[in-house]
Amino acid sequence: MKEIITLVFPITVDGHEYAELTMRRPKVRDRLMVDRADISESESEIRYFSHLCEVSPDIIEELDWSDFVKLRETLQAFLVSRQSA
Repeated sequence: MKEIITLVFPITVDGHEYAELTMRRPKVRDRLMVDRADISESESEIRYFSHLCEVSPDIIEELDWSDFVKLRETLQAFLVSRQSA
């Protein structure tokens, strides 16, 4: 399952415009990959989102804060959602 996040404030990185990002559901290995890195909590979160959205960390770093919050909300929705019976 994937979720498309439409950016309120599109960004341009290396000549490519990003108006939306697609985030996939996280797996335990995604979190472990980030937790094993010796980096700050902020850098860890950026790396986690870049991995889930399959984009460079540079793209996540350029996001407007309100769009970054949308990534957090999408991740949270993945974590609390349950598959329909």
